Amino acid sequence: MQNLMIKDAIIKQSVAETWIKARRERAFRLLAVREQSLHELREKLFKPTAAEMADPSKIPASAICAELIEQLIAWLLELDLQSDQRFIEGMANKLLRQGKGPIALQQVYRQHRLDAALVNLHLQNLEDLWYPQIMRVREKRFGDQRPIDQREVGQMQRFLAQRGFTPNQIHQAIFLS
Repeated sequence: MQNLMIKDAIIKQSVAETWIKARRERAFRLLAVREQSLHELREKLFKPTAAEMADPSKIPASAICAELIEQLIAWLLELDLQSDQRFIEGMANKLLRQGKGPIALQQVYRQHRLDAALVNLHLQNLEDLWYPQIMRVREKRFGDQRPIDQREVGQMQRFLAQRGFTPNQIHQAIFLS
C-alpha cells in the first residue's frame, strides 16, 4: 500500500514538473514576442495546451497549478523578464502612434488590470504630449482649417472622442487652435 502511495506521489510530481516546464517555455515565447502585462501573462499561463485538453491527467491539481504559476511569475519578475512598467510604456507608444488619447490609454490599462499608481504616474508624464497629439490627429483627418459650421464641429468632436481624448482637449483643439 505504501509503495502505491509513493508511486502516485512520484507520478504527480512528474506531471507537475512537466506542466511547469511547458509554462516556463510558454512564458519565454510570449515575452519574446512582446511585453505582457502581469495579468495577461498569468491568464495565458493558466490556459491549458491542446495536449492537456486531450489528456487532462497531464494537468496537476488547480491549487498546485496556481502555486507553480505564482512561483514562475515571481521568478520572471525577479529576473526583470516581465515588467508592467515596460508594458505600459510599450502600449503607450503603440497607442500614440495610432493617434489615441489619454482615455483610450486608461481603458487599455484598466483591461490589463495594471497598478493605478503606475498608470497615473505614466499619464502625468505624458501630459505635455496630449495637445500636439490631438492637433496632429485633427489635422490629419480634417486639415488645419477651422470648422465652418456646427455639423463639422460635431464630426470633429465625435471623431476625437472616439480616439480617446477628453472633452477639454477636444474643445481646445477645435476652438482654441
